[in-house]
Amino acid sequence: MKENKNISAETVMNILLKRGYIADQCIANEKARVASKEKQRKAYHNTELLLKNYRTISWMLECFPSTVAEELDKPFESTDEIIEKLDIEMTLGNRKLENRMESVKKIRLVLDRINDALTVLKKKPEDGERLYELIYLTYISADVLNHNELLYRLNLSSRHYYRLREQAIAVISLRLWAAPNSETDAWLEVLSALEE
Repeated sequence: MKENKNISAETVMNILLKRGYIADQCIANEKARVASKEKQRKAYHNTELLLKNYRTISWMLECFPSTVAEELDKPFESTDEIIEKLDIEMTLGNRKLENRMESVKKIRLVLDRINDALTVLKKKPEDGERLYELIYLTYISADVLNHNELLYRLNLSSRHYYRLREQAIAVISLRLWAAPNSETDAWLEVLSALEE
């Protein structure tokens, strides 16, 4: 029984450490430890924010072709037609459309990286499929489920759900924020817009 309490306390400490709520004592320099703690906390927060807005991000990308068609006062039959018209408009110096295209590229980059991180999560040994299903049903699926419906579909207790969700977000966070700086800048720009 005593061993279970130690494991439980250790698990709690690891969770707090991963989320950046407590400092990592393995880092000798106090400033580096504080910076590492803050970086982990922000990475977890930003990952959770991206996941919470995944449906909105996807929706924005789906709406883009029809929005452009309305803006240019012309319905389009195919993607090729849209691309051709966009090329012409940007050649003519349509800055508004050019800026929108840049925004769409950034949003697409964010969505691709999230999808890549989800693929990595799904392949995680032992419980990857379960963690992926939890994240998928919570944040990705078109069906928005309430907490009780999630627990029922996943066959989990509320406590176990939150523990697994935290673990899944931590894995996704590691994958997302290990990107080159230029990509990270684009994501942070999208995040800033989402927080507003």
